[in-house]
Amino acid sequence: GDVRCRLLSRGMNDIYRIGHQAGPHALKVERAGKSTKTEFSYEQDYVQHLSVQGIEVSSPVALLDGSMFFSVTAPEGQRHLVMMRWLEGVPYAGDFSEDDAFRMGALLGRMHLSASSFTSPHEKLVDSERKVHERLPYLLAIVEPQSDDHEFLARAAETVLEQLGSPDWKNIPRGPCHGDLQCANVMKLAFGGLGAFDFSDCGHDPLVKDIAAFNWRNDFNDRPQAINRSFVDGYDSIRRLSDSERAVLPLFRVLRHIFITSTMAQYVNRIGPVVGFDRKLDFYFDMLRRYCREAG
Repeated sequence: GDVRCRLLSRGMNDIYRIGHQAGPHALKVERAGKSTKTEFSYEQDYVQHLSVQGIEVSSPVALLDGSMFFSVTAPEGQRHLVMMRWLEGVPYAGDFSEDDAFRMGALLGRMHLSASSFTSPHEKLVDSERKVHERLPYLLAIVEPQSDDHEFLARAAETVLEQLGSPDWKNIPRGPCHGDLQCANVMKLAFGGLGAFDFSDCGHDPLVKDIAAFNWRNDFNDRPQAINRSFVDGYDSIRRLSDSERAVLPLFRVLRHIFITSTMAQYVNRIGPVVGFDRKLDFYFDMLRRYCREAG
């Protein structure tokens, strides 16, 4: 029968809705250079594992040869493509309740517990500390040199990276993480449950960094702190955070803020402005100063 392809979104990935006789699917076309074949293979293995464990995710659909994705050579470089299960529902893009946040936290808790048995012959690290080192110069380049903001940003990045390198945090729980578990990547499904999608930033990492990612996006969107507390309560109902994870969380929020803003500064010349990340620099610095105060 007829096959229809419609672009839904573009950015770090291009996402298409593929309509055909067997039902809709989602096609993800990753940006050139976003990940290696090994890293992309890890992502598909991880998402497939979560699906087998009963988590509602946009899991990969195998090709006729049994592989989970294929790659094409485009003018800009090699791009990886994966056909995925279509999740019928609506992403949490706007306001939502404390109860919704609790359910999202519980979903993340189930994902972390389910992934504790995950194995893959492929390796992928989130490695945001290394990426901050690489991407921070792009952010510093758009801040006025010799300004207080420039000096503060450089000092904040140096301090948080130094503190996170302390032996005090070497033993915090680690494992497969979503990497960008925030409201916009959680879907309220048609049957009432919750599903997770967009695992492009997944990889092995401290588990609590997934909570920092949710906190950051919630704060960025000026939502009440009660939402963050409800999210953690939901997570604790499934997998209780350790004392060390709670203690390091403020540092990971600082890291998350610098990582995201540096990434946007790096990618603006590749994919153009990203909707929602186009505020004035003063907003970002106010948020960074607040996070640094909370981290001590």
